[in-house]
Amino acid sequence: MTWQRGLVIVAAIMACGPATPGGDAGGDGDGDADTLPDVEVDAPPAMWCATQWPIETTTQVGVPTEPLFVRVRVEGVTPTGGADPALLVELGHGPSEEPPPMFSTWSWSRAEHNARCDGCPTDQDEFMGTVTPDAAGDLIWAARVRYGDGMLMYCDRADGGRTGSRDGWTVSDAPRLTVTERPSLQVVSLNLRCLLDEWDRRLPIVVEALADIEPDVVGFQEACAEPGASGRDNLIELVSALEARTGLTYSAVRTVTHRAWDTYDEGLALVSPHELREHRAVDLPAGAFPRKVLLARVTTPAGEVVAATTHLDHQSAETRAAQAAALVAVLDELVGTSDDALVLTGDFNEGPSGSVHPMLRGAGFVDLWDALRPGEPGPTFPADDPQERIDSIWLRPGGSSLVPVTIERILENPVDGVTGSDHLGLWGVVR
Repeated sequence: MTWQRGLVIVAAIMACGPATPGGDAGGDGDGDADTLPDVEVDAPPAMWCATQWPIETTTQVGVPTEPLFVRVRVEGVTPTGGADPALLVELGHGPSEEPPPMFSTWSWSRAEHNARCDGCPTDQDEFMGTVTPDAAGDLIWAARVRYGDGMLMYCDRADGGRTGSRDGWTVSDAPRLTVTERPSLQVVSLNLRCLLDEWDRRLPIVVEALADIEPDVVGFQEACAEPGASGRDNLIELVSALEARTGLTYSAVRTVTHRAWDTYDEGLALVSPHELREHRAVDLPAGAFPRKVLLARVTTPAGEVVAATTHLDHQSAETRAAQAAALVAVLDELVGTSDDALVLTGDFNEGPSGSVHPMLRGAGFVDLWDALRPGEPGPTFPADDPQERIDSIWLRPGGSSLVPVTIERILENPVDGVTGSDHLGLWGVVR
């Protein structure tokens, strides 16, 4: 489909009075018709424009494109050096099946004059700008130009023997814009319940749930091992089974916090199919047991993030408040106010009505459940009859553009009467 430049037609309209005897059409009686005086109409200046570069480009949803360039010639006007406010140049994008002159689904924004154009002819101006698509798809981008109150002109390409807007605008020649979804970050938080409650039957349930998600990072609490070289280790067994199930290779870091049930070395773990770097564990104020926060840096498809997991005191609200304050201080010290995004998982042993949630929100963290499911209680414990949401996934975006997208509970349905843990897990997605 092609649109040619429109033609401006100026018509002079004669005013006729009532007929008079003798066939005169009014006037002074000498038989000559009255005529309107000549009116001079300034014709709009001749224009030309062309989409210059790039002919093909790619971006992600919500991310501005690389700079797009268009060249413009207005007879007797350009080059203006960007100083003529009557010259409007806009960049837009839309679906290829909906060409811009005919549909309102396109989005347009003003382009800025490019004062540093290399190779611009002496009678042209170059303009540049970006567009920011809000949906994925195979799109096209275009430019349009208007001078003063004149008509809009849509700019075609001028490369490869094409002549720009001189021969009209065509879909087939429009520069292509491919927009992909922004990569997501899949995060899981799960208390593993140590090696208790029929671990051999629970293990495949947990592995299957994680394999279905293929998370980028998992924060585990109650990662437990029996002392001694021959002792069982739920983290090692889980990672090994997960690798066999998915074919992926996982990195894992852990820290031991205390001896549980006088039997197991219990602690925290972070697991990821991506490399975990710069990991460290930091002590929090002790309660009924010693507690820590475990951190690691990880590069994911959605960008680099710092992942952290923790497990707060299960007996004292006052101790949990002290641990949360220390947790915020540790994260501020180690991560600071840099551009690093931070995802925090954990068993906080209290729900949103306690003091921990307000403290984390005040430190710039976003609770994915509160953000995405406001008003829904979403209890996670105990798994067989959930009463309270004591597990959470938090995001502090830092200087990144990560935002919460979805969050769900996992391991909700027992298998042959067995639950994956005594907690339900949480699966969150940020993008």
